[in-house]
Amino acid sequence: MPTNISCPEMKNGTLVVHVVNYTHSSTALLFLFWISVSSLFAIFWVSRSMYKQNRFSQPRFLAIAVCTCDFLYAALCVSMQTANYFLGYCDSGGYHGCIFRGFSQTLFMMASRLMVVLMAVERFVALRYPFKYQHLMSKERVIGAVAGLGLYAMLVSSLPLMGINSYGFQSWCDFHWNDRSPGGRFFVLYFVFEGFACMMVILFCNVSAIYELLSMKKVHPVETSNKHKTENAKFIMMMSAISVVYIVFSTPLLIRLFCNQLGINLSKQKDFVGIRLNIVNNMMNAHLLLFIQLLFHPKLRKKLNCCGNKEQDGDSNIPSTQVTNT
Repeated sequence: MPTNISCPEMKNGTLVVHVVNYTHSSTALLFLFWISVSSLFAIFWVSRSMYKQNRFSQPRFLAIAVCTCDFLYAALCVSMQTANYFLGYCDSGGYHGCIFRGFSQTLFMMASRLMVVLMAVERFVALRYPFKYQHLMSKERVIGAVAGLGLYAMLVSSLPLMGINSYGFQSWCDFHWNDRSPGGRFFVLYFVFEGFACMMVILFCNVSAIYELLSMKKVHPVETSNKHKTENAKFIMMMSAISVVYIVFSTPLLIRLFCNQLGINLSKQKDFVGIRLNIVNNMMNAHLLLFIQLLFHPKLRKKLNCCGNKEQDGDSNIPSTQVTNT
C-alpha cells in the first residue's frame, strides 16, 4: 500500500518537511536482495574459473566487471530501500540518504550498461578481427577501458550534484525527469540519447558477431569440432539473451524519461513500471551468465548425454527382445 512519509530536517537554517509517497513492498525488496546475492556468487564463480586457468581472460574480466556493478547497485541502493521499508524514511538517512541513493543507482546502472557495451565490442573484435585481437584488446587496454568507463559514469552521475538537474525525484530518489531548466533538460535528454546509443551498439556488435559465426560454420562445416560448436552455441545464446533482455527492459524507462521531459502521457504508475523493469534489466546479467554457464558446464552435459544414451539403449532393447522371443 502506498504511504505518505513526512520527515522534518534543517536545511540552510530553516525547517524543511519532505513528504515521500513510498510504494515499495517487502516482497520486491527481498527479491532484489536475493539478486544481489546471486551477483556475488557469479563474481566468485567467474573469478575462480579465471584463477584456475592462471591467465588473464578478457571476456571473464568484463563479466566480472558487469556483475560487480550489479552487486554494488544492490548492496548500496537496495540496502537503503530495505532500510526505508523497515526503519522509515527519516531513520534511514532522510533527504541526504535519498540523494546518496539517487547518485548510487544512476552511477552503477550507467556503469553496468557501459560494461555490457564493452563486452559486445570485445566479442565483435574477437570474431571480426581475430588477428588484431591481442593488439586491440590487450590486458592493459581492457583494464584501462573499464576504468575509463567507470570514471565517465561517475562524472555524468555527479552532474546533478553540481546543479545540472538534481536528485530526489519520486520515492526512488532518481534525478528529476520533468526538470525543464536548460541544464536539467540537457541532462535528461543526454541520458536518453546515451541509452538508445548503447542499445544500437550492442545490437550491431551482437548481430555482426552472430552472422560471422554462422558464416564460419557454412564455409568450414567439416573443420568445426564439437568443442567449437558448443562454444559457438554458448556465445549465440548468451549474446541473444543479453540483447533481448536489455532492449525489452530498458526501453520503457527511456520512453518514460522522454515523456516526462516533454510533459506528455504523464502517469506515475507507468513511471513505476519503467523504473522496476530497468532494475530487473541491470540485475539479470548475473542470472543469465550463471544459467548459461551452468547449462554448458561439461559435467552437466556429460550427465545429460549419459541419461540420453541410457534411454536410447532402453528403447533399442525392447524390439530386440521381442525379435528374440518370436
